[in-house]
Amino acid sequence: MGRTALFSRHQPGGVFTVDDLGEHPGDIYFVDSGSTTTGADSVGYGRNPDAPFLTLDYAVGQCTASQGDTIYCMPGHAETVSAAGGLDLDVIGITVIGLGAGALQPTVTLDTVDTADVDIDAANITVENIHFIAGVADIAAAIDVNACSFTLRNCRMTGDNGGLNALIWVQDAPANGSDRIIIEDCYCMDVDASNTHFVNFAGTGYGHIVRDNILYGDFGTICIGGAGVVTHCTVMNNVIYNESATNDSCINFDATATGIVTGNYAAGGAAQANGFTATAMVLAENYYGVLAEDLSAILDPIAT
Repeated sequence: MGRTALFSRHQPGGVFTVDDLGEHPGDIYFVDSGSTTTGADSVGYGRNPDAPFLTLDYAVGQCTASQGDTIYCMPGHAETVSAAGGLDLDVIGITVIGLGAGALQPTVTLDTVDTADVDIDAANITVENIHFIAGVADIAAAIDVNACSFTLRNCRMTGDNGGLNALIWVQDAPANGSDRIIIEDCYCMDVDASNTHFVNFAGTGYGHIVRDNILYGDFGTICIGGAGVVTHCTVMNNVIYNESATNDSCINFDATATGIVTGNYAAGGAAQANGFTATAMVLAENYYGVLAEDLSAILDPIAT
């Protein structure tokens, strides 16, 4: 079967098709870990949801760089990452989309070793609607971004306060300096006391966007930000609750970082020096306060 944006499903009552030509210029693949009797990580599979690949890792290897291939993870798909780089998204321009919501949202569980991670090793990669789960203590960096133009959208990240957690959920390390990282519409719940960041911009890069996320955690260093000298960065419309009593900032960037921080609502588990620290960035209409039963009563505007 050649490149197409059309697959059909034959079943009683007719032939049903999905035409995605407008949004999918490249090949389309399907992954479903639950289809062990009808699917396989083998040539001849993956083109139809009734005969899918079994692992996302295998599907990535079948993609062609720079043609806009898309991988759909079927509802209930479950993937386990048990080593550093155990899942490597390393083909330029691919999109990974999870199908399903709630308990049926596809999952990627990081377990066994604290170096287990998902590597983003090619440019222009998008990941949508995947539930990332901490299955081991103190994961160093769950999603390690090593390339430009990575988008993480509508994903969920969860740990627990019993020792299964990620120290950092998304990291752009100092050696990488990736540009144009977008993190939007995501939800994080990880309240282990050893956590440090939700997203750590440790490298130099420009054009990052972090918007419309809901973040609950115990981020002992910074929830959003980092020591990297980033430029033209936008952080907007995020809701943050940081349980840490030692962290002095829910959003904190290097003193020379540029961009805008606006429309964010944050609360801390204890009085903090400042919920928002971004010396050279524009701060406008952000609100921060100590958690209370009535949040609306304690949110104070940050200087614009």
